[in-house]
Amino acid sequence: MALVLQGGPDGTKEGTENALALQGAKDACVGNLPVNQGFQYKTCTLQVLTPASEALGAYSGLIPAKANENDFMMALGYFPSKAIQTAANANGNKLFAIADFEFTPPVGNIASVMYSEDQIGYLAGLLAGEVAKSRGGKVAGKSFRFSTVASFVIGGVDQPSVRRQVNGFGSGVKIACSTCQAYGVYAGTFEADSKLSSTVSKLLVDRKVSVVFNAASIFGTMTLKNLTTQQGVYAIGSGSDEWVTNWAYGSVPGSEHVLSSVVTDYTVLVRNVFQSVLRANFTGGATVFYGVNADPAQSAIKLAPSHEASGVYTAEIQNKMQGYVADMAKGKLKTGVDHKSGDSRNSGASSSSVELLSLSGGSSPGGSGDHNSTTTPKQDSPSGGSVLYGGVGWMLGFVVVQAMFAAGL
Repeated sequence: MALVLQGGPDGTKEGTENALALQGAKDACVGNLPVNQGFQYKTCTLQVLTPASEALGAYSGLIPAKANENDFMMALGYFPSKAIQTAANANGNKLFAIADFEFTPPVGNIASVMYSEDQIGYLAGLLAGEVAKSRGGKVAGKSFRFSTVASFVIGGVDQPSVRRQVNGFGSGVKIACSTCQAYGVYAGTFEADSKLSSTVSKLLVDRKVSVVFNAASIFGTMTLKNLTTQQGVYAIGSGSDEWVTNWAYGSVPGSEHVLSSVVTDYTVLVRNVFQSVLRANFTGGATVFYGVNADPAQSAIKLAPSHEASGVYTAEIQNKMQGYVADMAKGKLKTGVDHKSGDSRNSGASSSSVELLSLSGGSSPGGSGDHNSTTTPKQDSPSGGSVLYGGVGWMLGFVVVQAMFAAGL
């Protein structure tokens, strides 16, 4: 069995997606597999492949050449997608999987393994709403007429992978704080852009934002670091435990304002996929979803510890969040988000649970949240079909979601 890690300078540094994924593969692929646990293999050998860089070309010479050496191969994210499909087309008797990316239409011997992105936004929205409600209008030592909560989400401009998180967030805020209203804005990049970051920061400051949810990769982290240090904004990270990875265990200024992170746990996801393959109950040609579980050890989506911010993300709120997670796992709480479109099913005539704002500071056309287009951006795949840019880490855009709580109402 082979695991293809992401290229780039971070390698398997603690807390990164690579490190978590590698641990999951090692947990599942042990030399001698336990008997009487349903495994169809007696032994497992793990081959770990790491490209020289995080670029399409770095994978093209690596994955196809190694595919015939393994019964199963799994890769992470968008960049290996073309190489995985090339290898799958050439090795029809082999099974492949790609995490955090979705092939549309599906490929017969490739499983697309996705996090339930609507649950990522929903969990962040629940926490954001609870924090706003608990602050009672006093945020970062200052009294405001409104206590506000904001969410940064990376994604292709107005495509389903973005809308799932945005509308999940809006739905979560409403459950936790019924008097809150959610807003959103698209920026169109995930890369560091200081000028655009300043524009977005001003947009949030003008609305007295108190909490920001970052699923905006490099751009979001850059903006959050400025907001936490200069404005006292509280942050909810995404993907990894950002207090560990991007605030370097509290050594980076502003770390005391990191409330938590919605962690997409590659250890759980990869371990479960590998174990399913070893039990011969994992097939290609479909999309497999992993989400919250009442047992943190089995939950692919979870909240990181509060670290330095337990004075705001209090024990009381933490207990509430545990209850929300249990209800989500049981199906008692649902996001109300349609996976295919990413639209909200609970927002009446609107397809969105958030009101979209423009970067100029006002409401965008269709300020009620209606989308101007439902077209999904796609790119030609190696087979002449199409692939959907999806997942948590490989979305190309920027969304800010703000929820306003009227203090004392």
